[in-house]
Amino acid sequence: MRPVSTASFPAAIGHLALVLLLAAGCRDTAAPPEEERPRLPTADEVREELAPLAFDAFVERSFRILLRRSPESVVELGLERELDVGRTFLDDVSDAFAAETRAQQGVVLELLKGHDRAALSRTQQVTYDVYAWWLEERQRDARFEAQDYRINPTLASVNGGMELFFTDVHPLRDVADVESYVGRLGRVAEKLGQVEETLRRQEAAGVRLPQPLLRIVRPQLQSLSTMSPHSTPFYASLLERGTFLSGPDRERLLGRAEELVRTSVQPAYASLARLLAAQEPLAPTALGVWQLPDGEAYYAHTLRRHVTADVTAEELHQLGLRELEALHREMRARFTALGFPAGETIAQGLERAAQAGGTVPASQVVSTYTLIIEQAQARLGEAFDLVPSAAVEVVGGEAGGFYVPPSLDGSRPGAFFAAATRPEARFGMRTLAYHEAVPGHHLQLGVAQDLALPLVRRVVGFTGSTEGWALYAERLASELGWYQDDALGDVGRLQAEAFRAARLVVDTGIHDRRWTQAQAIQFMQDNVGFSQGAANGQVIRYAAWPGQATAYMTGALRLRALRERVRTTKGEAFELKAFHRAVLSHGSLPLELLERVVAADLGLP
Repeated sequence: MRPVSTASFPAAIGHLALVLLLAAGCRDTAAPPEEERPRLPTADEVREELAPLAFDAFVERSFRILLRRSPESVVELGLERELDVGRTFLDDVSDAFAAETRAQQGVVLELLKGHDRAALSRTQQVTYDVYAWWLEERQRDARFEAQDYRINPTLASVNGGMELFFTDVHPLRDVADVESYVGRLGRVAEKLGQVEETLRRQEAAGVRLPQPLLRIVRPQLQSLSTMSPHSTPFYASLLERGTFLSGPDRERLLGRAEELVRTSVQPAYASLARLLAAQEPLAPTALGVWQLPDGEAYYAHTLRRHVTADVTAEELHQLGLRELEALHREMRARFTALGFPAGETIAQGLERAAQAGGTVPASQVVSTYTLIIEQAQARLGEAFDLVPSAAVEVVGGEAGGFYVPPSLDGSRPGAFFAAATRPEARFGMRTLAYHEAVPGHHLQLGVAQDLALPLVRRVVGFTGSTEGWALYAERLASELGWYQDDALGDVGRLQAEAFRAARLVVDTGIHDRRWTQAQAIQFMQDNVGFSQGAANGQVIRYAAWPGQATAYMTGALRLRALRERVRTTKGEAFELKAFHRAVLSHGSLPLELLERVVAADLGLP
């Protein structure tokens, strides 16, 4: 699942109508009158409005007030008709706006705790706990605002998230949508300017992006600033998706977009690239956040933020080593059953399995994934009686391996983004489809959107729960026999699971044990069978996004342990569908809360 790119509204929303009025008769490339940003309430006004409300009304109204502070999230969720965020605005990522947001979140948390939890219904109590957990984490974030790498080579960055917002999230259904898209292009420079201010403040505090990350992201930014405006993703996406434009509208809007990219967007990227170039000589060469001011506490915070339970780096490191040992034993048994030569390393056996499975041509990647998903959907009834109403589609492109949830207004289905510009190893495709679509992310997050619950519980995601569920779904598919005719595919599943176990070791190795980049790369190669380039790509991700990668295996193991606890307690009365219903029917929950809520649902002591 893709990360949320908004700094002012840091919820994992998977995981981002009114017509912009132009000057009458305008049909040239002159800029329309600048839209006035809708007024947002102050913290005092928020308190005054929310204080008298009963619990349910308070939760709904307060979350919408906070959500309005992130126009990109409102657009992604398809709530523009409901929540006025203007038609041409991007998220404000300035330090001042972030401080105002935290103040309002603090007010909401204070008022939430003013409600008598004991007097609430059970459903309301779960809502209380979820909302409190999320708001408290946002307050804890404030201590570490200087440590987060706003610009980095991953989608978990302002640059990566904003590009995805324009190319794949922002709707382009009619001329009004294009007007909004073009208007938002005019705000890119302002947003990147705010990021530059933050980077300078972080630099003064002794925080710079490590050199290995800088040397990847700076050329990316520089390239975008110097290429032809028509080749930039911002213009190319509009041209590709705006095929309905015609006549004067097409000439005017495409002309205006080209002008904005050339005169505003690209210069802003060039300025950001220059700042990073200036920072590079003094940037650290090591990867880990241990070297940052308050780095040890920051890493502990990121682990709790993503795992959503109290864990230590040492516990996670050892857990990863134990799981890898068990998974390697499973792999070797599969290698023997497949007739592979004895005595080969794990990496050699996985390479042999990949070669035996062959590749799918780039032109067939999307159709192959689509078929896998259709076959999985046809078998969901074996283990589920809750399925999402929204469809899921496979979107081919240069980058892949992530999922974006559907919009709440039904205008956009769930989307599994698949890399479709090169051949793909067949033996790993089933597992990736199960993780990103069904029974993984699309099933869980799509069901959540359909629930009769407060908005906060339908759209906020917690990494331990969401990524834990998707990894749980990979193994569940094997348990249900979905790999019965695909022994090599099951080896691919084991490689994917070993990959998540290795993440526990490498993430904590980098940020807690002070591993070098070379150490981390070698570990991934030896234990997961990745090429040096693929292993380095993963190491760069963990360095840029500390702690996130530890949530997958941790969450999956807790779900499996919870299921076994239910099975042991209920014996022959255990029902797999009932267990899954209990997990899915509450939306995404922090792991420590999920275990408690599901146990109560199923009558466990």
